[in-house]
Amino acid sequence: MFKWDSFVNSQSIKTRFLTTLFMNIVRVGLGFVGGIVIARSLGPAGYGNYNFLLASFVSITVLIDMGTSSAFYTFLSQRKRSSKFYLYYFSWIGLQFILVLLFVAFIFPDAWRNKIWLGHPKGIIILAFVASFMMGKLWNTVTQAGESIRATVIVQLNSIFIAGLYLCIVLGMFFLHLLTIPNLFIAVIFVYLLLSLILAKRIRDNLIAREEVKLQNVFNEFKIYCIPLVAYGIVSFAYSFADVWLLQRFGGAVQQGFYSVGLRFSAICLIATSSMLKVFWKEIAEANESGNKERLYYLYTKISRGLCFVGAVGACFLIPFSKEILVFLLGPKYEAGWLCLAIMFLHPIHQSLGQINGTYFYATAKTRLYSNIGIALILVSLPVTYFVLATDSAMIPGLGLGSVGLALKTVTLQLIGVNILAYFISRLRGWRFSFLYQFGIIGSLLIASFAVKGLLNLIFHISSISFHPLVSMGFCMPIYILAVGLIVYLFPNLSGLERKQITSSIRFLNRFLKTK
Repeated sequence: MFKWDSFVNSQSIKTRFLTTLFMNIVRVGLGFVGGIVIARSLGPAGYGNYNFLLASFVSITVLIDMGTSSAFYTFLSQRKRSSKFYLYYFSWIGLQFILVLLFVAFIFPDAWRNKIWLGHPKGIIILAFVASFMMGKLWNTVTQAGESIRATVIVQLNSIFIAGLYLCIVLGMFFLHLLTIPNLFIAVIFVYLLLSLILAKRIRDNLIAREEVKLQNVFNEFKIYCIPLVAYGIVSFAYSFADVWLLQRFGGAVQQGFYSVGLRFSAICLIATSSMLKVFWKEIAEANESGNKERLYYLYTKISRGLCFVGAVGACFLIPFSKEILVFLLGPKYEAGWLCLAIMFLHPIHQSLGQINGTYFYATAKTRLYSNIGIALILVSLPVTYFVLATDSAMIPGLGLGSVGLALKTVTLQLIGVNILAYFISRLRGWRFSFLYQFGIIGSLLIASFAVKGLLNLIFHISSISFHPLVSMGFCMPIYILAVGLIVYLFPNLSGLERKQITSSIRFLNRFLKTK
């Protein structure tokens, strides 16, 4: 049995982050293995269809959410809430589920369903919605409640259990030749519903505050927070749905599969960011509520630079090995997707900054400004998406670049959008705006990565030594790590550190090694 005093409301930022980081590594590792099994078994086309169906409902969930999930976590992070507060919010979630299910199953004509989901059967579409809702809405809500009381350990242990249980089910279906798209959706529904109920039961008693609350008061609180996000939710839906729909429409399921693989691989480099995000949200919301401006500045600048650097370290190392990784893990059928993967490895670098910036706006309740900036960026992105994906035979001709075009669009516009958000955060707080460090991070690490690979390949060639490409990757890693260490020492600001922190760490390491 867990003693709640050890886990709730007593953990430091560092402890919660390191706990989440370690457990996320385990969870992402389990999920990654499961994803590899699914991708190899279904092939590029099947894997593309699977992700298209899930992603389409993620977009619809964003539309009907209207910012209420962000409001929910922000309010919980500020203070404990009454049981009626949770009753009202979960009733709202249930209403969302019922409305979408009714529209998809009964109200939409077959012609509409065929246009929206490009000919997929109604039964699979319904399963995809329920799976997406359980995974993206119900589970996320329960974990938000846990994180709001700093129950990070409990939340992460349950996340690992989900990943492990799902992997076991996927492997079982694979060996029994039952691994199909409908069966995968059923597995997702079962696992996430079960674990959501278990986690909710474990944290329930620590969530409730003894206070009376009226529905009208809760409604007004959400209304003030969420009204600026309604328009943003609509255009966000259009943006995210257009990406997957246009790629499926013009590129086909195979190109969707290549892009989905790129997203899954790039997520590996986001482990540090995903581990910090809810911790950062909680601390920013609390510091803003108490008016602690110095703490706001420290948290934002150190965490944003540090996470950008950490994400770039992994991404820049993997880029030169994109083709080798795909062929080894997924087979020759995926080889044509190597360029998309290489570009998508850049995605987590600025995605980490984007998530930090977005979290800052949500946690400080600056939702109107965030919404206006987001809408403007999305309105620019939509025609760009069409132009890079539409074929030359379309009514309005485009470049027909498929997964590579969508990857280029995603990375480029994300870089621009992230820095616009950072500029407004700096302007609001009176901080100095800085963005050149991002190019310093990416440029220095890419040079180090390609130089290390090129140098070792040259040595192996001259010595007439031949290794499997991934074995060569293993030889490159320690040299690359040394190069990263040199970059951090020479340019500590790139990683959000100070010179005295680095020298102190070096002295500690020397003392530690001498004791061995």
